[in-house]
Order: sequence, then structure tokens, then C-alpha cells
Amino acid sequence: MERVCWNPQAELIPEKKMREIQLKKIKHQLRYVYERSAFYRRKLDNAGVKPDDIETLDDYARKVPFTTKDELRTIQAEEPPLGDNLCTQYNQVALLMTSTGTTGRPTYLAVNHHDWLMWMECLKRSFWLSGFRPGDVYIHALALSTYISGFSYASAAREFGMVSIPIGVPTPAPRMLSVAKESHANVMVCTPSYVEHLAERVKEILDIEPKDFGLRKIGCSGEPGAGISAIRKRLEELWSADVRDRMGTPELMPGNRSECYCKNGMHNCAREFIYDEIVDPSTKESIEPNEGAEGAFVYSALGSQCYPLLRFYVNDHVKIATTSCECGYLGPTLLVVGRFDDMIKVKGLKIWPSAIKDIISTFIPKVTGEFRIMLEEELVGFALRGPFRLKVEYGYGLKGEEIKSLPAEISSKITEVLGFRPDLIEVVPPRTLPRSEFKAKYIEVQGKTA
Repeated sequence: MERVCWNPQAELIPEKKMREIQLKKIKHQLRYVYERSAFYRRKLDNAGVKPDDIETLDDYARKVPFTTKDELRTIQAEEPPLGDNLCTQYNQVALLMTSTGTTGRPTYLAVNHHDWLMWMECLKRSFWLSGFRPGDVYIHALALSTYISGFSYASAAREFGMVSIPIGVPTPAPRMLSVAKESHANVMVCTPSYVEHLAERVKEILDIEPKDFGLRKIGCSGEPGAGISAIRKRLEELWSADVRDRMGTPELMPGNRSECYCKNGMHNCAREFIYDEIVDPSTKESIEPNEGAEGAFVYSALGSQCYPLLRFYVNDHVKIATTSCECGYLGPTLLVVGRFDDMIKVKGLKIWPSAIKDIISTFIPKVTGEFRIMLEEELVGFALRGPFRLKVEYGYGLKGEEIKSLPAEISSKITEVLGFRPDLIEVVPPRTLPRSEFKAKYIEVQGKTA
């Protein structure tokens, strides 16, 4: 019988024992950053906290302040590239990378050799859980360059035993498809929106159906989508492939979470290296990790030497799908609902683009799946000012009355599921809306992508 995970001795440590390990590492990390990081020494002193004050995980949650991306941007702008949180000598940095910068100025992060080995171990764990196996032919279709999930993914794929093809995006679709086809790639990692984009281009460029292309395992990362049942079903049917959701955090570790074959939320493959919390986005108080719990995600690095982050508030809106997965892997599984940054309050209701995409995907093939939320003004405190308008591409071959009736059908479904009616839904021909090669943008303000 095939083993459930890459490294059973480390990954299947019981939760109670793992909590003891995590607390021990948190205490060590607090002492480490207090001694070596001027940034964290200042933060802890301002909060009136000394490392020895933390005796329990509850102490940690109540007393240690959050770290935010804005803080990193500030210290890094003042003292490029890493600010005053670098805990080793600069000449000991093995790799300097950046976040994507999709929500503002990119942030730098760094690892030394010790941290790099930790990353490689955790990526190999997540590959195995995603259904990838040594001997697969892996094509890397996320960003490459200095992006955290670029070079690290391609390197881990090679160490894992796959044939690693680090082509990356942006690469023109004809070349991406040519390389993948000629190299007999059967495994790909990319964003869910890019999977959809390539499906369209396969038909256009090679005149074959995606299911005949040869990809059989697809790991989706970088944006919500693959964890939404209607979208996953659509992608799996298009490519005749096993599609699983993946995630990491660009400031801590690439791809440390993946779904197993149960496809009921993502497991943390790095429990002894990443400590997870869920907090109320309003009160910032911790929420017990019970099934169904949801809130803002917070991470802490355990054992990082070069550029550790404690209680890093990433603003992802997550929900615990289950606390006991039938695959045998331990720890709760997570679903990503969206980002609190992307939330729109419509008549008192909280709406996420991922929820709109989920509904629109149920109309495929009457629609292509592409849409935009069109706002007249920037949101203020997430609240919508002006009408809620949607622009939706109708499907290939759709004609006449079917096109005319589509806005009413979509509006009725949104009202049924989300509890509000859009002010206007405009349907446009296929390929009217620009496609994304990396993270999809679903909101536009006065003609500009938000």
C-alpha cells in the first residue's frame, strides 16, 4: 500500500505532541529574534513583552503583536533591501527573493542554507500530498524570476525526482504549450485562471481538446479557485486531470499547504516549521480551530534563521473544512474564501469575488467563466458606493435569445445564493476580457484594474 505522505515520521506526529514541539520552537524563536532582530526587539519592547513572558500558546496569541506587510514595506524602504529584521550577516544570505507585489510594493525575503533545506523538505511533502510522484514530468507555470514560488518550486521538483521544466510565466502561450507537449509533461503548477486560459489556447493553437493534451495532475496556487467545487469540476473535466488546491505565503514559505486525494481543504505540510492561527478580523482575537471556524489567517515561522516573521497577518479569509481527514494526515484542513482586501459590502452583505466566480462557473458553457466586477468608485471601508455591475463573457457559439436571457438567469442565481441582486449584468463576446497569466483580477474601478 502506498504511503500517505513523503515523510511519515515527521508529518504524522500526533497533534498533542506537535503542539508541544510548536511551543518549544516559539519560545526559541522569540529569544532568537529578540537577540538578533532590531525590528522585533523594538516591537516586543513596545508591547511590553519579553521572550520569557511566553509560557503557553495562549500567552503567545494574547501578548505578541502581529506583523503586517505594511511594516515590512516600511522597514525595507528605510533600509533596503531587508530592513532591520535580517538575523544573519547579509553575506550569509543564500537567496534573496520578493513577493509578487499584487497588493502593493513587493516585499523582500531571504533564506540562508538552513532555511532553504527546510523549504525543500516542505515542498516535497506538499508535492506528494498533491498526488505528484517521482518520475512525473513537471512544468512550472507560475512566475519564475525572483518570485518565492518560482526557483524554489522548480528546484524542489528536481530534488523530488520529477523531470523539472522551469519555463515559468509570463511565457507566450504557444511556447508554453509547445514545450509542455514536446516534453510529455503530465504535471503542472499554475493559477486556476491560467489553467482556464491555457485550455482556450490549446484549442486555438493546437486544434486539440485540453483533455487530449496529456496533463493529468494540476496543482493550483496563487489565487482562490481550485478549492471551489464548481471550478474544480470544470477544470478536471476540461483537462481530464486531477486538480488540487495549494497555497503558501509569499513572506514565509512557498507551497506548504496542499489538498490530499479527499480534496476537502488543504493540509499544512510544515506543522513543525509554520504555526497557524485564525483570528477574528475585527477584534483580532484568536478563534479556536474547530470545524467550520473562519477568519483571518496568521502565520509564524518556527526555526527560520535568516528572516523570520512572527504572527504575520496575511489578510487571507480562510475556513476550516475539517479537523480529521479520512486520508490519515493530521491537523485541520483549510479552504481559502478570498482576501479581506477583496471583500465588498453590498447592502450590508459581505461579498467576495470568489463567490461570484463560483456562481458564474455553474453557467459554463453558456459563459466562458471570465467576468469583472465593475465599480464606479473605490471602496470605502469595503462598502460599495454606486451600483453593483458585472461584465460577463457569454460562451462560444451562444446566440440570439440565449444571450439575451443570460443576464436575468445569472442575476436570479446570485440573488438566490448570495442574497442580493446586481444592478446591471452586461454580457460580452468571448475573449473580450483580458486573461491573466498569473493572479486573476476580478475587480475594475473606472476602467482600471483594482
